[in-house]
Amino acid sequence: MVYRPERKALTLLVGSLLIILLIHAGITMAGPGAFTKPFEPDLPDGSRVSLEGSVEDIRQTRTGGHWSAVVSGTRIFIPRGTGDPGLRIGDQVSIYGILTTYDGEREITIQSAGDIIRH
Repeated sequence: MVYRPERKALTLLVGSLLIILLIHAGITMAGPGAFTKPFEPDLPDGSRVSLEGSVEDIRQTRTGGHWSAVVSGTRIFIPRGTGDPGLRIGDQVSIYGILTTYDGEREITIQSAGDIIRH
């Protein structure tokens, strides 16, 4: 037999879980660009940014199996764990990532394959 306080606790737990799932679904449906700022070189490191443009260069790094691309003059770093991005020169893309400085140059580091959207 389930007593009233236990039913109340169970109802609160299930309700909390449903609210969390709804929030998660909303954020997922909003997509990667929902919480980004348009790329500007003067933004601080760690800013979540977006960039739209044309792929000007794409190559695998000499070591580590990472990828490096240039989109509309901005360097994009694609870590090994995200896989082959499948980009080609001339592709129109939207990039979402974290703004970083590497070797004195500003670049956008993507976090997952879903941060690159081909148009």
